[in-house]
This record gives sequence, C-alpha cells and structure tokens, in this order.
Amino acid sequence: DGSPIIIPEFGNFTNPVALIDAFSDKVETTDLIVNFSPSVKITDGLVYKLTYGLNTGIGSRRTQLASFINIQNVEGRGLASFSEQTNRQQILTHTLNYNTEFGSTSFNGLLGYEYQKFEERGIGVSAQDFIVDGTAIDYTNIFGNSTVGSRGVGSGQAPDSELQSFFTQLNFNFNDRFLLTGTLRIDGSSKFGENNKYGTFPAFAAAWNLHNEDFMSGGTFDNLKFRVGWGQTGNSSFPAGAAQDRFSFGQQSISLENVANPDLRWETTSTFNVGFDFALFDYKLTGSLEYFNRNSEDLLFQFPTIQPAPAGFYWINLDGNVINSGVELALNTTVLQNEKFSMDIGGNITFLDNTIENYDGPAVRYGQLFGQGISGATIHLLQNDQPLNAFYLRDHLGIGEDGQSDFADNEALSFLGDPNPDVLLGLNLGLYYGNLSFTANFNGTFGADIYNNTKNTVIPIGNLGSRNIDANLLNQENQEATSNAIKSSDRYLEDGSHIRLANATLAYNFGNIGNAINGVRVYVTGQNLFVITDYTGFDPEVNTVNDFNGLPSAGIEYVPYPSARTVVVGASFNF
Repeated sequence: DGSPIIIPEFGNFTNPVALIDAFSDKVETTDLIVNFSPSVKITDGLVYKLTYGLNTGIGSRRTQLASFINIQNVEGRGLASFSEQTNRQQILTHTLNYNTEFGSTSFNGLLGYEYQKFEERGIGVSAQDFIVDGTAIDYTNIFGNSTVGSRGVGSGQAPDSELQSFFTQLNFNFNDRFLLTGTLRIDGSSKFGENNKYGTFPAFAAAWNLHNEDFMSGGTFDNLKFRVGWGQTGNSSFPAGAAQDRFSFGQQSISLENVANPDLRWETTSTFNVGFDFALFDYKLTGSLEYFNRNSEDLLFQFPTIQPAPAGFYWINLDGNVINSGVELALNTTVLQNEKFSMDIGGNITFLDNTIENYDGPAVRYGQLFGQGISGATIHLLQNDQPLNAFYLRDHLGIGEDGQSDFADNEALSFLGDPNPDVLLGLNLGLYYGNLSFTANFNGTFGADIYNNTKNTVIPIGNLGSRNIDANLLNQENQEATSNAIKSSDRYLEDGSHIRLANATLAYNFGNIGNAINGVRVYVTGQNLFVITDYTGFDPEVNTVNDFNGLPSAGIEYVPYPSARTVVVGASFNF
C-alpha cells in the first residue's frame, strides 16, 4: 500500500522512510531583545550617552523515536526527551565623549564604563518503555506512560558571568598629517581567581599621512599613509566558574568536578603591526601592505589533576607563548569604467606562521579520534617550537607484501603535519552594466593539513563485504588485507588547500515604480557554489566538534554534516 515496512531478515538495516515517520524533533524559541540608548549634550563638544541592552532567550526541544523502528535499545521501547534552556544577557554602558579643535589640531576623548552579565540554566527529562507505538500520540506528552526505571532527569545552572570594564581613548589629529591614538582598558571578570579578577590592557597607534607633506606634492601617490601600532587584549572566552570549586549533583550524590584556582588570570595577546596604505592612478588602485605579530601568553588551559585528587580537572595559566606572525597584502582596482560598464577586482593574500615558544610544561596530548578500533587515540601534541595543534603521528610507509601497513621507526610517533594554513586568499569581483550587476567572492587557504578520520575508521578495508569502503583501497599495488589493523598515521593526512566560490549575486535594479514603490531590486544569490580542492573528504573547511583534555582540536574530519549549497531568489523595495 506504499507504507514503509521493516523486514527482520534485513538485520540491522533501517528503512530510511520508516525512520522519517518514527523520528520527531521539534524546537521552539522565543527571544526578547530590548535596547535603550538616550544621550545628552552637556556642553559644546561634550556628550553623555547611556546604553542598556537586554537579550533573553528561552528555547525548548521535544524529541521522540517511535517503538516500531528497528534501532537497538529503541525497538519495542520507544524513546523521548524534552529539554528547556534559558539564556539572559544584560549590558549597561556609560560614555562621555568630547570633541574639540584648536588651530590645525583636532582632539577626541572618550571615557566609559561598562557592565555585562550572562546567565544560563536548563532542565531536561528523558524516558523509554512506552506501551503505545508513538504513531498517534507524541511520547513527550505522555512521559508518565513510561517505566519509572527508564526515566532520567537533569538540570543545571552555569555560574553567572559578570564583566566590568573601565576604558578611555584619546585621538589627536595634527593638521591631517600626524594621527595619534591611545586607549586603556581595565577589565574585571568573575571568571578569574579572587587574586586576579582584573587585567589592564593598553594600546597605542600612530599614522603619518605622507601624501600631505610638501615633498610628496605632485607625486605618484594619491594617498600614502605609514602606520604603526601596538596593543594588548585579554581573553576570557572559557567557561564561567573555571576558577571556582564546581560541583556535579547526581542521584543522591555530590561530586567535585573542578578545583578552584584563586590565582587564575587573564590570557593576554600583544599585537604589533606596521604597514602602508596607498592609492594610485586617481584612486583607481588602492591597497595596503602590513606586517603583524601576535604574541599570546598566560594561556588558559583545563589541566587534569594528579590523582588521587578530589576532582578531575582544574584551570591554570600555561607558561609559554603562541606566536602568530605574517604579512598581508590587499589590492583593489577599477579595471574598466565608462558610462555604461565598469569592472572592479579586489583581493587580499596573507602569509602566516604559527609556533609555540618558551613552553616547558608537560607534553599534553589532545585531538581525539573517533570510530571503531581507535578509541582513546589522540593526534595533537602541545610542545615547544612546534605549531599549535601540530599532528603527532606514525609515519606510514605503505602496504607491504603481506597486506599489512608498514611504519617507520617501529611505529614511533613524530610531528608530521600542521592544520594551520600557510596562506589565506580572498578575491572579489564586481561587474556593472547599466542597472545590471554581478558580484562574486572567493576565499581559500593553502598549506593546511586535514586528518581524514572518516577514511581512517568509517570506510577502511576491514568493512569489505559488510559495509561501504573507500574504493581506492581496491586499486593498490600491494592489496591491503582486511585484517590490517586500524591505526592513526599520516596515511590519512591530506592537503586541505582549496578555493571556494563563497557567494555570487546577479541583480537588476528597476528603480522606482510609480510614486508608491521605490528602489525595486530583484536578485538571485548563490552560496558555496563550488570548491576546487584535492581533499577527498566532505569539505576542506572542517566543522567537527572535538574537545579533549580541555583543548579543541583542529583539522580533524569525522563524518561532518556537509556544507549546504544555497540559491536564494528575492526582491527588495520600499514603500
């Protein structure tokens, strides 16, 4: 009759149409966003401004799997869950802004105070063993129909996170020739230890408009600016309560999950940059050339405690520096311009270098792998004079005559790859003919390695005869044996270099239609239209979530959801 069936003889095969009927996942969210921002002019040039913002979100999720579907631990039992999450963010800002001019010099001064508060809490329940099959009644409406032993309930509240900041900025402009900027921030966060809640972060910048000097008049450049800057920023992007004793409450049990560290302090990044901005040929060619160096220290890290200990982890500041340095060149040019047609091309290229310096701490392993036969394996190692997230692997030499993998140095591990790109590339194109326009944006990276965890454990030769495998495994000079053990190695390390057409838009501007409709524009936009790459996985821009030992991985792909290709047709207009 066209309805999906489940045949027991198929074993663990699940009818995909039946699964769609059995599965339900509904999410509802409600968001309240409030902004209030009055200002008062106190005197000429002096303005006071108050800003208050509130963002509250409440979301619920109802999920069920009906008991008729042949999934292990679900068939004959059913499964349902309900969860609700509440998040609230408040921000209050006071600023005094002063502008004045004296002679050929202009001055702007800013003095401010800001307070932010973040709150998060949630609750959830799950159950199984319903006596109905879930086709007519949603399990999330009848949790009481389940067995008591199958029910689970959980709730939690993250420690409130508060951030208090005092800041000032001074700007001087001397005859539009010399520009000076100085800023100072003092930030205090409840996330840090009692002894180090506040951090001080200064910054300075200067620029010289060379094209305004007499010796540059009548020269080649329409604009030429030399600039240099140095500044510090603080990082507080880690869980609230990381410096506190944090507890987990189980059924009739309480356990300490995180040990307090009253000396935990801000992670600080110092950035130095120097460069030129320029324009030529009546501003038909503009661009910039810049060198930058970013030095991060006092790295925030969730470290395993030495057992026996009351908890498994505590947060510390690691000694050492993560250095990111490089050179960036940006160019934009008008190739052609006349009454009907114009063409613009722009792009930027950045050459990067990443390394860890002055680190003498423990050799931290992270970057876990997933899949059958490789549980507990990690492929990142934090070590001095190596890139951050460097791959630490066996050196795979090939398949031997016996069908087994050969490795160098008796399977010794060594640094064999780097997920950090050497080059970043961006390119944009604009074509305009009358009211018709076409724009496109490309981006790409080169020199970044990706570990194909999917190929390693999901489609290996051992699945031959029972599941899909990588077809390339059947075209080897020495045929790999199905008994070849699954091990991590640079065999699964691939070049992730790619160029992507990120988006392109074709549009026509009709202008005004009558007296009532203005600015009519129709367009078609495509996103992620194509990718040029030799990478064999889903997508060279890996999106696998992977946290281990308190550190996120980089460049590891494990059956990620593929990036969508999207086409949007639309129109915009005003009444």
